[in-house]
Parts: sequence; structure tokens; C-alpha cells
Amino acid sequence: MVWWLCAASTVEAAPALQVDGGQQRLQATDLLEYRFAPALENASVPPAEGEWHLLSERRGAGNFAGVSTTLWFRLTLTTDDKGGGDWTLTLPSPHLAGVLMVLETPGAPPQVAYGGLQAQVQGVATPGRHPTFPIVLEARQTHTVYLRVRSESLLQMKLELWRSSAWRDRELREYSLLAAYFGLMAGLLAYNGFLAVRLRDTAYASYLGFGLSLVVFQLGNTGIGPHLLWPGHALLTIPLLSLSSSVFCAMALVFTLRFLRLSETAPRLALALRLGAAAWIPVIASHVWLTPLEVSNLLIVPMGLLTAFLIQIAAALGARLKTPGAAYFLLGWTAIAVAGLLRVLVQIGFLSSHPLLDNGILLASAFEMLMLSLALADRIMAERKARATAEAARRHETAERELAESALREKSGFMAAVAHDLQQPVYAISLAIESIHRQSPNGSSHEATRHMQSALQVADELLASLAMAVHLERSDLKPDIQTFSVQDMLDRIDSMFAPIARQRGLSWHVTPSLALVHSDCALLERMLCNLLSNAFRYTKTGGVLLGCRQRSGHLLIQVWDTGPGIAPDEQELVFRMHQRGRHLMGQQQGLGLGLAIVKGCADLLGIRVELRSTLHKGTCFGLRVPCPAPDQAAAADVSAQATRKPPPPSSPSAATPATDRPASPVPSDP
Repeated sequence: MVWWLCAASTVEAAPALQVDGGQQRLQATDLLEYRFAPALENASVPPAEGEWHLLSERRGAGNFAGVSTTLWFRLTLTTDDKGGGDWTLTLPSPHLAGVLMVLETPGAPPQVAYGGLQAQVQGVATPGRHPTFPIVLEARQTHTVYLRVRSESLLQMKLELWRSSAWRDRELREYSLLAAYFGLMAGLLAYNGFLAVRLRDTAYASYLGFGLSLVVFQLGNTGIGPHLLWPGHALLTIPLLSLSSSVFCAMALVFTLRFLRLSETAPRLALALRLGAAAWIPVIASHVWLTPLEVSNLLIVPMGLLTAFLIQIAAALGARLKTPGAAYFLLGWTAIAVAGLLRVLVQIGFLSSHPLLDNGILLASAFEMLMLSLALADRIMAERKARATAEAARRHETAERELAESALREKSGFMAAVAHDLQQPVYAISLAIESIHRQSPNGSSHEATRHMQSALQVADELLASLAMAVHLERSDLKPDIQTFSVQDMLDRIDSMFAPIARQRGLSWHVTPSLALVHSDCALLERMLCNLLSNAFRYTKTGGVLLGCRQRSGHLLIQVWDTGPGIAPDEQELVFRMHQRGRHLMGQQQGLGLGLAIVKGCADLLGIRVELRSTLHKGTCFGLRVPCPAPDQAAAADVSAQATRKPPPPSSPSAATPATDRPASPVPSDP
């Protein structure tokens, strides 16, 4: 014990901490003295010589920041009559690598104890999460405490002296707080983990990622991990703190990006978040070749500040855009940012230490995780509400569509019945007029019956067009696809429209063709009759041409006229029912079904309809009718030579020209 006495005799007097028997807790930080340990020294012997400095005079109230060093600290205690007894000396810093405590009392052997992470690895029993040393003080004595502290990370030197009973009560409260914190975190992670599996939402997966990394960080930062979970590997706490904080920051950026869905609303900020998250990957990988202290000082601190800035900007933008859950998101990250700022102010000495400030990061992180969980729940509710609204709108739309389809079916059925029923009396009237015409002896009666027959023919054409339009609208018209020669159809059409051309003084020409086509003869003839009826209806001078041109795989049948033409902006509209060119409105009677029937039949038969037109010059309609395959063409040619007669139209009115639709414009050079 001689060296202890020698060391004590050479120690200079230091500011003493007065230990009153009535006190339960004393803050000793301001009365600490410190000096750096020499490079070569006996680690178990307090320094007898050298210059000591008051820790309170150091900027930052004892904050040595992130350092890898060893320091000696000295504290003088003076007890009164009731100041003796059992006390507990504690350093509330859970990641000090090693602490040696020596308590000197005159006339008594020194008290020596070890603490810190290294002591836990070596199996030294430690009474608490922090380096904690039970000591016995003699009444009315002066005691000197030496602390040899080795740090490999953040060194924030704080020293407290507690009555042992009061310290145990304080530890019970601290453990209760920590149990509540980790219980809350476990519940939130389990709940959101279940939702992540159930909903398969990437935002929940990233929430679990940074939540688990935050739990690991707090296990190391609070000392629960090295004290209870991995005491045999307690020195891994320092790299684990560095690694978990890096993963936390990276996952926080990913969660922000996925939760706020910034790729749609703010692509540039989304790109910055992606780059920020990617930048943490080399930081995490750098733990392989750099020490945790170097990673923390050089990379984590600046990158962490940038990460916090990006998240706050994204949270503010999400709140401004009223993204579901963004308000909770902003509140949670603001809480953690404020707690971190207050913690820094305490460490640099701008604010005094307080239990709320000391545990601010812990409380704020719990609040943050709760707010982010509420944010996810709020987003789920918003998405469910949006889905319910969309489903209601879809059902309403479906009901309206079904109602409209039902009304359309009823209308179509009614119109089909009307057209069918009217055709019978019209046919009967035409027979009666024909009989009157034959029996009438004078010419005036002949002229009257001729006008009556013409009017009945127009009425029959309108009814036939109406019936055809109804069948097309109801999709109950079944085409009879055959291979046939178009020449017989062209002959019938020529005989039908040649008298009309002569009567109106128009030129009329049909180009003959021996081509075979694969289509429905009656429907194709009806389409051409409708096109020709419109051409003759609106052509006042010039003429009409029906031409056929053989093309690869199809026959191009064209109807040219020199009528008024159709404006370019109306060329798509004329194929709709009851549509007519603006310059033709009011000039002709009809239902406006002719070209609509052509379009409907073309869609049914797979025929492409073409339209070229020039105002005041004319119109050309083209039908590209499919031709049969070579083997089908050969068989059809043999059959045609034997019969030379195509199948008749499906109804008497099928080949009757429908003169109720405006013609389209054509080029001037048919």
C-alpha cells in the first residue's frame, strides 16, 4: 500500500465536493479534474505528478466528442457527520471501453473496482447498465476518487454520487421506462410486420427495417444490450452502434420515399432521396476497413445531418400536398429532430442536464415510431376510403350502363317491331296502287299513281334501313360468308342505278371485274347500294363511278362522285348515326343511317372502309374486301362456271338503295 500513500501525499488539493448526509444525489461533474494519461504508465497507479485541469473550464462541459484516448479524472469528497455510509458512484455513459475506479481514504486501504465494456467481457460483475461503483465513505473524512477512463467512441464525461438506496430506486424507474419503451417498439414492429405480410406494401417493409435498426441502436445506447443481452461480446457494442445508425438513416430515406410516393409528386426530391439512400451503402461497407470511431467522425455525422435535412424537406412537402398520413409523418420526424438538437445543446454546455433532456432521444424515438405507425394507418384508411368511393362509383356506373343497355334493347326491339310491322302495310299499299295503275284509263291517274309508288319506295327504303340499323345495334345479324364473283353483283347494281343516272342527267360507269371475294354477298351489295344512293343523292353535276381494283389479298371497290364533298373535321362523324355534313343539313330528308349501316356491316365483315374527300369537288369511298385463299378461289371458280349466279340477297330490301345519308366528299379526278 506504500504506492497508494505516496500517491496520496503528492496529490495537490482539489475543489472538494461536500457530501451532506441528508442529500440523496450529488452532481460531481463540475468539480472533476482531468488530465490525459501518459503514453507509458502503470495503468493501475493513479498519476502522482502532472498538471490537472478543471473539467468545468473545458468547452462543452466535459464533452470530448468522438475520441480514442485514455484520461484520468480526480474528485475530492468531504463528508460531514452524517455523510458516511454506502454510496454509489456512477458514470451515465454506457459505451465507455474501460473504467478503473480508485477511492483513497486516509488511514484505510484503497477501494478499487472495474467497469465498462471490457469489464463485462471479462466477466466482472457490474451492478448497472453504466459504469457503476458501490463505495463506502467515512464520516468527517476527505476522500479522493481517481477514475481512469478509456474511450473508443463519444466521451461525454458525467459523474454522479447517489445514496445507494436512492440509486436503486432510480434504476428501478429507469428499467421500467426502458421496459415500456422496448415493449412499445416490439408491439409496433409486430403490428406493422403483420400488415407488411398481409398488405405486401413496401412502405411497411422499410418501416420494419429502420424500426429494427433503431431498436438495436437503443439497446446499445442505453446499455441494455451489453449488460443483459450480449455481455460476453460487449465490445461489439461500439461498432454495432455505428452500423445500426447507418442502416437506420438509409432505411429512413427509403421509407420516406415509399411512404410519401414522391416519384409522382416531386421527382427531383425523390431522386435526391434515392441518391442519399444509395450513399449510405458505402458508409455501411466502410466498417470493414475503418474503425467505428473513424466512420462516425468522418461519415456518419455529416451524412446524418444531410439525411435529416432531406427527410424534413420531404415531410414538409408531403404535408403541403396533403398526402395521407403526412401530418403524422412530419410530427414524428420533427420530434426526433428537436430532441437531437436539444441533446447537442446539452453536450456543448448551452443547456443544463435534465432527466427529460437526457432521455429525450429515447422518448422522441418512441413518439416518432408511434406517429409513423399512425401515418401508415392513416394512409390505409385513406386508400380504403378511396377504394370504397371508386367501388361505389363503379357500381353506380355499372348500374347506369345496365339501365342504358336495357333501355337500348327495349328501344331496339320497339324500333325493329315498328319497322317490321310498317313494311307489311307499305307492301300491301304498293300492290293496291299497282292494281289501280293498271286499271286506270287516263294519263292523269297514271301520273298520280307513279308519284304514290315513288313515295312508297322511299318509305320502304327508310324502313329497310331502320331495320338493318337495329339489327346491327343489337348484334344479332349473322353474316353468311361465302366465296363468290363480284361481277354478277356489279351487273345487278348497274341495272338498278343506270335509270337513276339517266333520269338525273349524270354520267354513270361500272368497271367490270372477274375477281372473287370472300364475304357476305347480300351485306356487301347493301353497303355499295348505300354508298351509291348517297352519291346520286348529293351529286348535281358530273357523274358517279363504281370501280374495282385487284390488290394483294383483297379487292378494292371504290365509289367516286363529284358531289359537294365533306370537310376534313367531319369525315369521322359522318359514319355515326343521324350525322350529316354541316353544309348539307336541312337539304335532304332521311334518318341519317346510310353510312352508319356501311360502317357497321364493314366491322361485321372485316372490311376496311376508306374515305377521301375535297370540299366542292367530290368524294371517294373505298371498301377493301378480303379475297379467298388460292385453294378456295379455285373451288369457287369451278362452282361459278357451273351456276353463274351468286346467292340472292337475304331479304327483298337488302339490295335496295338507302337514300337517307349524306355523301362524303371525293377528289376531283375520279
